[in-house]
Amino acid sequence: MNLELQAQAYKPLIVNTKPQNHNTRAYSDLGLQFTSFQFLYPTQRYTHSKSLPFNSFIATSFGEQRIPLGSVHLSLKMAQRKSKKIRRRASEALNDDDRLSRLPDGLIHHIFSFMDTRYAVQSSVLSRNWRDTWKSQPQLSTEIIRSPNRASGSKFPDFVHKFLSRRDSVAEVSTIEFQSNFIGLPLLREIIVYAMSHRTRKLKIEFSGDKKTRRGELDASLFRSCHLEQLFLSIKFDLILSPPLTMDFPALTTLSINHANFILNDNSKSNDFCSQFPNLKTLALDDCWLFLKTFIIKSSKLETLSLLNLHYISCKFVVSAPKLSSFTYKGYSKFSLSAKDLVSLKTVCFQTINEPQVTDWMNAFSQLCMAESLTLNLNVFKGLSEFPELLETRNCPFTSLQSLTLLSCQFPLSLAAFDGVLNYFRRSSPDLKIHIEHDPIP
Repeated sequence: MNLELQAQAYKPLIVNTKPQNHNTRAYSDLGLQFTSFQFLYPTQRYTHSKSLPFNSFIATSFGEQRIPLGSVHLSLKMAQRKSKKIRRRASEALNDDDRLSRLPDGLIHHIFSFMDTRYAVQSSVLSRNWRDTWKSQPQLSTEIIRSPNRASGSKFPDFVHKFLSRRDSVAEVSTIEFQSNFIGLPLLREIIVYAMSHRTRKLKIEFSGDKKTRRGELDASLFRSCHLEQLFLSIKFDLILSPPLTMDFPALTTLSINHANFILNDNSKSNDFCSQFPNLKTLALDDCWLFLKTFIIKSSKLETLSLLNLHYISCKFVVSAPKLSSFTYKGYSKFSLSAKDLVSLKTVCFQTINEPQVTDWMNAFSQLCMAESLTLNLNVFKGLSEFPELLETRNCPFTSLQSLTLLSCQFPLSLAAFDGVLNYFRRSSPDLKIHIEHDPIP
C-alpha cells in the first residue's frame, strides 16, 4: 500500500533505511526490520517501498543519505528503548486513509488509458484495491519493439496470452491498440478474436516487421462484430477475401488498411468490398496489393475515400457513393475509374508517380467533375503540358471548380510553362483561383 504522510500531521518519524546486510533483527510485533535509523523532519514525505519488507518505510527523497541538521543515527539498542513509541507512530501511519485506494475505478481506468498495458498491470502493486483493476480496464494499449540483435520482447506473446485469458471475461473492451515489429499469426488471430467477442469499438493493430516475420495468410472472415466502429489494420499479411461474405461490421464507420495483400480465394475477379459496411463513412487503403480485376466500392454513407500507393497489375475501380465529399488518389498513372452518383463531391486530390497516362486521367476527371476544389501534383501538371493539342480540343469537365492547387517540391516554380494547363481549367471556370503548395514528398 502506498502511504504519503504530510509532515504537518505528524511529528518526526523514525524510519529504517536500506538494509546494509542480512544480519537484521526482526521485530515480529511491528512486522518491521531495522538496521539503521534517522530522525526525519516533518517537511519530508514518506513512501512505502516494495523493495523492503511489507510494513517498512523509506524516505525516497534521501535514500541512504543522512539529513545534515538534526538527524541522529540510532543504534539497535536505542531502537529497542523506543520501540513502544515506534509501534504507536507506525500504527497511526498504517491506519491513515489511503488516498490512492479511495480513487474510483472510473478515474483509475482513465489514468491507465494513458499507459502501456504492461505498466498498468504492474501498477496494481501500488494499492490493494488496484490488484484486480487491470482485469476490467476498457482501454488496452501496448507497444513492443524488438531489436534485431537482441531477444527483447520474446516473452511478449506469452504475456498477451496470459493477460487476455486472466482478464474479466464479462468486462467489455472499448479500445485495443497494439503495435509491434514482430508478431506471429497465432497471436494476431488471438487478439482479433478477443476483440470481436468483447464488444470492442476501436481496434488498431500496427505491424512493421520484415518479410521473414510476416509469413502466412489471414482470413477476413475473422472480422465479424456488431459493435466495432473503427478498424485500423497495418498488418503486412495476406488478407483472404471470401466472397460473397468477407468482413461483417454493421456499425463500422472508419476503416483504414495498410500494407495488406487482398487475395480472392475463388475464381471470381471482383469483390464488393463495402457490402458488409452499411454505415461506413471513411475508407483509406494505403500501400496494399490488389490481386483482383475489379475493386468495387459501393456505399450509401461513404463520405471520405483515400486510395494511396496501391499496387496492382490491372485493376478497375468502381465507385458508387452518393454522399462522398472527399476523394484522394495517389499512385500509378494508369488508373481506371468508373464512378457514378458522386453528386456530393467537393474535394479531389489526384497525384501520380510515373509516366503520364493522359487518357486515363481525362477519364478520371470526367468521373470526378462535380468537385469544387482540385489538387494536382507536379507530375500531373507536367504530363498534361506534354499534350497541348489534347487540352485545346477537349472541354474541361470541372464546371463547378473554384480552386486549383499545385503541389510541388520545386521552389521557386514558374507557371509560365503550364499556361496551356491553366487555360484548360479556366475555360470552364473563369474565376478559378490558383494556389501553389509545397509537397515535402515528391
